[in-house]
Amino acid sequence: MKRKIRVNLTTHLAYIPEDIINEGFLGDLDAYANAKTVTLVHPDTSLKEVERSLEIVLQDIRLRMGDSASKESS
Repeated sequence: MKRKIRVNLTTHLAYIPEDIINEGFLGDLDAYANAKTVTLVHPDTSLKEVERSLEIVLQDIRLRMGDSASKESS
């Protein structure tokens, strides 16, 4: 699922869409980040589940890249 999170440049506060909040992303969340991406982790999630979830996200990204490539060649 691709979602937008808006970060205010002045306050550094982030707007998290309501559907994500409703999934239980509340309070202090662990975040894994590097220079290109941030992964927010649901409070009840194990690292093994995070790993599996990221594999699914990678599959989704690869599918989207494939869709873009096929649209460009059309």
